[in-house]
Amino acid sequence: DLSYLIYFRLFLHVFNGLNCLMLREILIARRRIKPYVLDTPIIRSIALSKRFESEIFLKLENFQITGSFKVRGVFNKLLKLREKGFRGRIVTVSTGNHGLAVAYASSVLGYESLIILPKNVVGYKLERIKLFGVNIDFHGSNYDEAESYARELASKGYEFISPYNDLDVIAGQGTIGYEIARDVPNIDIVIVPVGGGGLISGIASYLKETIKDVKVIGVQSEASAPMFYSLKADRIVKVDLKPSIADGLHGNIEDDSITFDFVKKYVDEIVLVAEDSIKEAMKMLYRYEGQIVEGSGAVPLSAILEDKINIKGKKTLLVLSGGNIDPLHLRFLMED
Repeated sequence: DLSYLIYFRLFLHVFNGLNCLMLREILIARRRIKPYVLDTPIIRSIALSKRFESEIFLKLENFQITGSFKVRGVFNKLLKLREKGFRGRIVTVSTGNHGLAVAYASSVLGYESLIILPKNVVGYKLERIKLFGVNIDFHGSNYDEAESYARELASKGYEFISPYNDLDVIAGQGTIGYEIARDVPNIDIVIVPVGGGGLISGIASYLKETIKDVKVIGVQSEASAPMFYSLKADRIVKVDLKPSIADGLHGNIEDDSITFDFVKKYVDEIVLVAEDSIKEAMKMLYRYEGQIVEGSGAVPLSAILEDKINIKGKKTLLVLSGGNIDPLHLRFLMED
């Protein structure tokens, strides 16, 4: 799987410091997690391509084990810990998808895990987490409060697994970049959902060094846009959080988050989208392609709907990061 061409690219980047390291870590992560995760499909959407006068591809992470990309980073982190001989307890914080990934990976690898969830966690995701028999605790009314509590527990003998602020997690998510470069090597624009920034950090750090002139653009909901405003301020800032159907992108980012520097270096732009367009994008993905995609995964199409990104005549790939939609929301997918 680690071809001569990829090793040659690594050689060319040997003097490029951090990114040489990240390319290496992503390729190692690829090999490490391959037995545990799926190579998800990339499909060309004929309907969306016609609608937006572009050649649009969809990276279907909604088909991934546990229904989202999160298992890539979690498996890379836990498997690396196992290689180092760690057999202790795990604690993490999540609005749903990361907690589900930790629960699943812990059950596969035999780790005892505690998942801290905010009280506003989506019920459907909670029910799926419970299936794997992990310990669950609720704390706070939002992600930020839950994360502070989980960090406190980490000082009491737990190993904290961040959803985004961890190089091993970022490298795991970067394996999506590897698959994009392998399957669509001449792509022009890649559009990625952004919450804490782990997903886009991994994807962008790989693609920017392997595909010439590719643009990587992030999308956040207006309801929760800390990375967007942090980039504008050139420092990490806190923002007021509002309810959003893109719950997987909800929450502020840590003051020391390494994803901020990754995004500054490798991401061309971050745009904001409204709640109504996220819902419309979810409907469109269902109607045009039969894809059930949660709000967090639909934001790349939202940005196109709002004309925030010029894709006309370009080969464009949308990362559909997850499909764990609350059953209560399935009804509006079919509404006119």
